[in-house]
Amino acid sequence: MQVLPRSATDEQILDAVHQWVKLLDAQEYEKAFALTRHEATGWDPTVLREFIEGYGDAEPGQRVTWVGTSPHDRQRIAVSRWPEHNGAIGEVWYDLNVNGMVSDITATFYICVVPDGLVLSFNDVHVM
Repeated sequence: MQVLPRSATDEQILDAVHQWVKLLDAQEYEKAFALTRHEATGWDPTVLREFIEGYGDAEPGQRVTWVGTSPHDRQRIAVSRWPEHNGAIGEVWYDLNVNGMVSDITATFYICVVPDGLVLSFNDVHVM
């Protein structure tokens, strides 16, 4: 699990999420999951891979890609912060690219306080 400094900026937090996305692009689902904390949500690397591969038209070889374009959609990448509550100080919403196109799949992470700093806690991936 990647630990960020307690003083991490939004940019540093997004850099950690970008690293997670780049690992998905490389189809390194296990390594991506190792970067984040996980609660009992039912998600694991296999379930995430199956969700991505089954999205939309479920094209053969479908995957998350680092780069994505679309003439109509804008990729949402947002950090929200709040006063600490139940160990969390914010969240990240990140629209994933699939096969080079911005999709309506959003990955969400809580920004959680731990003794050594902050960690991203994987929350969910869903179609928005």
